[in-house]
Amino acid sequence: MNRALVISILLIMPIGLLFAQAKENPFGRGESFFEDDTKFERGPSKWVAAGLSLLVPGAGELYLGDRRGAAIFLSAEGAIWSTAAGFYVHGNWRKEEYRNFAAINAGANPEGKDDEFFEDILHYSSRDSYNYWMHLIYRDEIPLYPETDEYFWEWESDETWDEYGDIRASSERSFRNAKIVLGVGLINRVISLVHVLRTDIEAFDANEISGEEDYGCGVMPTAFITVSPDGSINPGIGVVKGF
Repeated sequence: MNRALVISILLIMPIGLLFAQAKENPFGRGESFFEDDTKFERGPSKWVAAGLSLLVPGAGELYLGDRRGAAIFLSAEGAIWSTAAGFYVHGNWRKEEYRNFAAINAGANPEGKDDEFFEDILHYSSRDSYNYWMHLIYRDEIPLYPETDEYFWEWESDETWDEYGDIRASSERSFRNAKIVLGVGLINRVISLVHVLRTDIEAFDANEISGEEDYGCGVMPTAFITVSPDGSINPGIGVVKGF
């Protein structure tokens, strides 16, 4: 037999035996070199809880076992979305109202018109007035409204013109309030994230064993909203004790 062939066989045999042994018990707890008697016990992860809180405030608290904190943040989240939806519905309702009001009291045609058209109706008493001032100030730099029935408007009186402004302001205020409320929702997520990262998981486990319901989490930060007399919304942050 060729000497080189013999040497090759002798070199390959130990490697084959090694792989045969590994294949026999790759993840077992027997005699192979994969044997590992270490046991891993995984508890709740604060980083998983933080990710859940970013998705839905209160979900991270629920994952850690903080039922009271979960109830507070989930209730706040439901209230935030309900309030925002209510403002959007009211804003759209008032928007439809001021469009119809302009059609009745200024002869405007609302079909196919954007918000800029109704913004111009707010600031100029008629189409001719708008075209006059735009041409006087900007010359030919901006387009004017065509002198057709489609782009005509002229307010019947200053009173109806002012009333249109009030209705439109109410609509814009509702849309603005909805955005503010959604901003509070983002704040609520950040507060929930910070809260779960500061939670003492061992204290939860100890209280779970003893059967106690008060987990002693110290001070709970919360986001809140106040409504001013003119209907505008002001967000704020406060704390609740006893958690």
